[in-house]
Amino acid sequence: MIDVLGNGSAPRLVVFDLDGTLYPKEAYAEQVLAVIGRMFVELQGTSAAHADAKTAELREAMRTNWSGTSTTSFVRANGFDVAQWLEYREAHLSIADGLERDENLVRELARLREVVPIVLLTNNTRSSATAILDKIGLGAGGFTQVFSSEDSGDTPKPDPGAFRVVLDRCGVPAARTWSVGDRVDIDIEPLRRLGGAGIAVDGPADLAAAVDHLIGLARQG
Repeated sequence: MIDVLGNGSAPRLVVFDLDGTLYPKEAYAEQVLAVIGRMFVELQGTSAAHADAKTAELREAMRTNWSGTSTTSFVRANGFDVAQWLEYREAHLSIADGLERDENLVRELARLREVVPIVLLTNNTRSSATAILDKIGLGAGGFTQVFSSEDSGDTPKPDPGAFRVVLDRCGVPAARTWSVGDRVDIDIEPLRRLGGAGIAVDGPADLAAAVDHLIGLARQG
């Protein structure tokens, strides 16, 4: 089921999230939790018990408030900087290994791409995002542009600065840009704060409905 958070505009650009949006969040959460626990021990020298407590805290946040929980924000709040997190994640996390090609996803995004440009905005590194996109069948070429952690720098989602990078490079005003993601607070609200709109989905099974809605709006505008 989708949740449309519109502004009355016809989209000239659609920005997609990656984790939990283009593949199921279940393939993401436990792997990320394990890597974060290991990072506490190896980089901060904490005890295994402390690391377990921290990952339990994050797991509970994911369970009760998935829409508002950002792993990047969590590690930053616990003393890691963005570069440190990305380097460790790149070395120890390989979400792509557990994924497979999704023909429905490929078809739906191709259908939307015929009507309006689509881009990807993710807090993943470019190499990690590319590996995931290749595995699910889209490839980086499935999008007009791919924006990764290397592009957003010190302003990763949920910072609106990540969306400002996309808008500036694509030359599209926020008011004509829509975001599609599985977490309202992380993927939708930062763009809405700039004047944009969005559609919240529970995962890839909802993308057909989101695409139908966006195509309808684009053709009206």
